[in-house]
Order: sequence, then C-alpha cells, then structure tokens
Amino acid sequence: MQMKRSILLGLAVIAAVTGAYFVGRAEVSRPHAAASAGSRDAAAGATDATPDFATPPTVIKGGVLPTAGTPLKDIFAKLQARANAGDVDAAARLLRDLNQCTQLRATQWKNANATDTLTRKSTEGMSAAQLRTYQMLLDAVELRRQAESNSLRLCDGVSDAMLDSLVPNIAQAARLGDERARACYLERGPLYDARSLLKHPDSIRNYRAAATSMIDAGLAKGDWRVVDLLQKAYEPGAQGLLAGVVGTDPARHYRYLKLYRLGAEQHRVAQLDQQLAATAANLSPAQRAEADEWAQTKLRDFHGPSTHTTPPGWDACEF
Repeated sequence: MQMKRSILLGLAVIAAVTGAYFVGRAEVSRPHAAASAGSRDAAAGATDATPDFATPPTVIKGGVLPTAGTPLKDIFAKLQARANAGDVDAAARLLRDLNQCTQLRATQWKNANATDTLTRKSTEGMSAAQLRTYQMLLDAVELRRQAESNSLRLCDGVSDAMLDSLVPNIAQAARLGDERARACYLERGPLYDARSLLKHPDSIRNYRAAATSMIDAGLAKGDWRVVDLLQKAYEPGAQGLLAGVVGTDPARHYRYLKLYRLGAEQHRVAQLDQQLAATAANLSPAQRAEADEWAQTKLRDFHGPSTHTTPPGWDACEF
C-alpha cells in the first residue's frame, strides 16, 4: 500500500512539473531591469496605436526577421514599426515574444514549488520503477530550467510599457491575417490582458468594431478556427465577448455547426451529429434546409479537416 501511494505521488508530481515545463516554454517572469529611454518612448507610442479596422489593411512581407531569442528590448521598436506598416510576419513575431514575456509571472511560483517538492523528496526505499520515474521528473525539471533561462534572456529589460502593447499587437497581427492571432482576438479580445483593459477601457469598443471584419476575413480564407468559434458563440447560453457581439441565434449556430460537421474527421462525426440533431429540433424545416444548403456551398472555400485544426479543448490563444 505504501509503495502504491508513492507511485501515485510520483505520477502527480510528474504531471505538475511536466505541465509547468510546457507552460514555461511559452511564459516568463516580468523582468526587473528598466528599458532604455528610447525603448520606453517606442513602447509608449505602440500602446497608444490602435489598428484602423475601418480601412482594409495593406499586408507586406518585410524581409528577414531577427534571430529567434534576440532580446526583445533590442528589437521591439523595429518590429513594432514593421508591424504598424503592415508586415504580418513581424506582427506575429512581436506578439509571440510579448506573450512569452507576459505570462510566467502568474505561474512561475507554481513551477518553483513543484520543483522544490520534487528535489526535497527522499529516494530512500524507492523501488527501481519509482527511481526511474523520479529520474524522469528530474529530467523534466532540467528542461524547464533551460527553457526559463532562454526566456529570461529574451525578456531582460522589457518594460511594462512594452508589455502593455500585447493586446493591440494581437489585434494588429489578426487584422493583417495571422490566423492564430485572429482566433485569439475573436475569442478573448482585450480580456486576454485584463490589467491592460482597465487602463484602456476603449479597447472593448475597438473589439466590437473589429470582430465583424475579422469574421469575414477568416471565412473568406477558409479558417476553421473562425467557424468553430462562431458555432459556439451563436449557441444559446454562450458566454464571452464574441457571443456578446454576434448574439444568440439557434439558426446560425446550426449553420456553422453543420459546416464544421461537413469538414470533420470520421472519429468526430457521431458526436457532432448528436449536437446537430439537438439543435435542429428547435428549427423549422425551412431553416434547416437553408442552413444545410449554405453549409454545403460554403464548404468549397475550406480545405483540410475542421477537427484537425480545432481538436477538443483547443486553445485559441496558444501562440
């Protein structure tokens, strides 16, 4: 019984540490070093800039990006200028680096606690199988330490003003056509960084203005992420910003769910058919027929399986 409890404890800890590792690869603590005066000025200008969603964007390819891992404080101004000029690759790179430099502050203490719990555990009396599990845990801790060290180098000297530009830069990358940024902005918008929202309450109005154009752009590009987000947003009882913008509409929920179902992989079909049947029960025959015809026609704009792009539990803001 004691051995069984030890094995269960080991499995729980490995889950915590390996989970922390994968989180840590995308997250890093907010640095304490101050940015240069020039960088602060550039960052301040960036946070005030809001993409002009009323005007179609001019998308450009601005050339080679800085080497991955280059300290963000050294390239922030150049990336921001390129993103503002319509360089989608620079916009995507900037938001990913900013996101990495924003997230870990909220989770780093959890990672440290999991590591401390592991390293303080005595190996005395462990079986061979338990020792192998323990070594796997130690290897995960080392990988986590290396990832954190890389992130600290990336984010050293990044200022609060730079970090405050994260949501506007997600919006800009989304406006320029980056699919991951578009999905994230549609689902969470300014709520992705609640602290920034409190400083810039007008960002809610910006989101409402942007959502329709992003939906149209995503559907035109055959983006399954947008279809999945819409079928969930239109569902009666749905919560969130996108649901608040589009409003409850069972007929449109059925329409987008039907399109999603037509593009689904075989192993997801049965579940989606059950959802469709439940939704169809509340629609008239004419509504169902119209939605079925629309979905069949719209399917021509999409390629690849819908459920491969958006597996169960997918995170719209996974950069």
